[in-house]
Amino acid sequence: MQSGRLLLIFSLLSRTAVILLLCYLAMLTSYHNLKMAYNNPRLVELDTKSKAMRVFYEKTDSFYSRFGEPEVEARKNAGMTWSIRLAGVPFTDPIAGLSVLAKSHRWKLGFGLGLIIPLSIALLFGRVFCTYICPASLLFFSISRIRRLLGKFLYLPEFNPGRGLAWGVLVGGLIAALWTGHGIWTLILPYFAIGQTLFHGIAYGTLSFAIGAIIVFSLVDLILGKQFTCRYICPTGRLLGVIGTKAPVSIRRDASLCLDSCTNCIDICPMQTKPKFDDSMDCSICGECLTLCPTKALKIGLRPRNFKS
Repeated sequence: MQSGRLLLIFSLLSRTAVILLLCYLAMLTSYHNLKMAYNNPRLVELDTKSKAMRVFYEKTDSFYSRFGEPEVEARKNAGMTWSIRLAGVPFTDPIAGLSVLAKSHRWKLGFGLGLIIPLSIALLFGRVFCTYICPASLLFFSISRIRRLLGKFLYLPEFNPGRGLAWGVLVGGLIAALWTGHGIWTLILPYFAIGQTLFHGIAYGTLSFAIGAIIVFSLVDLILGKQFTCRYICPTGRLLGVIGTKAPVSIRRDASLCLDSCTNCIDICPMQTKPKFDDSMDCSICGECLTLCPTKALKIGLRPRNFKS
């Protein structure tokens, strides 16, 4: 149970850190402007009348100078997380990879190399992006708690349209991207919508139209089912779930300790996996099932070689 709580706490902290990272990436727009206008920390402080802005400018300048020309390196990271470099390491969103491939029929070297780490994480650990990285899942995590509270007083349905819905969203998104451009994903992928909203708010001081998508996703989660968007709509989660179907690290069950009458792990799982029946597809290793297992029959470990999901 303790390990489950620690995982939950870590997931909350890691996703909060991602949101802070998105805010920092949006602030790099200010760094570019100050770099071009002044290129001097003292002048930055005099113009902005803010010592904090000077510290931000100096630290950013110092950090990116380790990898080359600071302004050039920072520009590779600023804005959205479609495809960026963090500390010189490339990261590319898998859906971005599919969208660019569908529209351009090729990848640039750096863009393609950026897929290695995200796909490797999915192959090793499964759908952990949803629990430890995705900033939108932090929103849906909170809404699921609100929904649980409201469920004590109101009837809230649990719709189950099936996993095929997310594949339909993916195909529809790729077709729309061919027609309108890659920007359509800010309305389809919840975490892109949050990133776009933060970017517009911090960099430009304006509201993004993507905030409408966030509101829609939130209402869907509240009305249609617990973390409905993550389970049935988000194509990234569906894709990573399939990639991580045979992930060597997963939730394991000790059948000798499992109680026949207990279904706590099934009831609590936000992704509707069934650890009791050794079903780990779509498992994001969030640890919620570990917190409720009365006999500690569940743990995180290496999947047995003869395991069949």
